[in-house]
Amino acid sequence: MLVIGSGPGGQKAAIAAAKLGRRVAVVDRPDMVGGVSIHTGTIPSKTLREAVLYLTGLTQRDLYGQSYRLKEDITVSDLTARTQHVVGREVDVIRSQLSRNRISLFAGTAHFLDDHTVAVRELSGAEKLLGAEHIVIACGTRPARPDAVEFDGRTIMDSDNVLALERVPRSMVIVGAGVIGMEVRQTLQLAA
Repeated sequence: MLVIGSGPGGQKAAIAAAKLGRRVAVVDRPDMVGGVSIHTGTIPSKTLREAVLYLTGLTQRDLYGQSYRLKEDITVSDLTARTQHVVGREVDVIRSQLSRNRISLFAGTAHFLDDHTVAVRELSGAEKLLGAEHIVIACGTRPARPDAVEFDGRTIMDSDNVLALERVPRSMVIVGAGVIGMEVRQTLQLAA
């Protein structure tokens, strides 16, 4: 079996097939092992939130008093350092989990040549052909970007590039009340 995408769905499919005795391979971009959940979704938003709670001293105030604050001016680099550390550890966990289950991981982007053959384009540009009886497409999601909105990554952002802010903004409007939007809102409120 071949799985395209290494996010939670792809991981579960690959591991289940491996445990049933199938030879399994997973294909994903080298910078996206673990999928959107690890890189721009759940893990980063929760890590940012926890980092802000820690740095503002909010979680320790019962013990040290209401004025306790670990860091006075919280910077984006304070938050991204912690987020990158956690994301790196999670990617290592996923790689280890795939390896433990004897699942081959191929780095690149996949496109179909026929019903049972996929070409994997590696970073070098070289292509590797992989064949499988069954192919699972688990390539995840991305933020909606309506054509009428000009996303510039600085003043108008989506949930992917909000994680690359250069500074904590004084004000922000968040459109959408999904989990990521709510966690980013709470994080920025606490950091301010």
